[in-house]
Amino acid sequence: MRNLFYFMCAVLLLAGGAGCGGGLGKPETATLDVPLPEYQQQQTQLTPEQQYVAKVLTENGYDINRDKPTVIVIHKISRKLTCYRGLTPIKTFPVVLGNDPLNDKLCQGDTCTPEGVYRVRAKYPHPKWDSFIWLDYPNTQNWLKFGRAKKAGVIPPEADIGGQVGIHGTEDPYRNITGQNWTKGCISLLNKDLQEIYPLVNKQTLIVITKQ
Repeated sequence: MRNLFYFMCAVLLLAGGAGCGGGLGKPETATLDVPLPEYQQQQTQLTPEQQYVAKVLTENGYDINRDKPTVIVIHKISRKLTCYRGLTPIKTFPVVLGNDPLNDKLCQGDTCTPEGVYRVRAKYPHPKWDSFIWLDYPNTQNWLKFGRAKKAGVIPPEADIGGQVGIHGTEDPYRNITGQNWTKGCISLLNKDLQEIYPLVNKQTLIVITKQ
């Protein structure tokens, strides 16, 4: 019996030594040199301009979660044009404006660039300025401003509201490069810059012109 007891003990010791841990000592706890970071859901923070673009899109009947129209935002003071695809900015370009680059356009001949939200009437090659993107100036808001300005005596009674305002290239790149505001109220880019945004413009495009 005693021999059988010793034999059984030996078998148990050998069986314990067959595992990966060797059957001896306390097993170690597996650790990482660098702890895994906790998963955090990323939240996209819209810039103030993207928030403004979202507002303009919503007010003009677009679903910002579904629709991705081209939106062109022009800042008159900084003289920059940013092209968006939905709420995503694609690229920013320098522009020049009318001879009076700061005031809002009220009538024909004031050489001001209009402010507001516009749509595209047409786009076509231009013999002088490479291409022309024709805006729907004057729209309802422009007519209202025109009427108020006449009533207040800001513009003469015989003034005409004008038209043919758009985005176009230049016949003299030097004036654009040096920042001369030379147009009669349109927005002018270098021809190479205009050709980048031209294919993206269609009837669904919104053009936002703001003073700031």
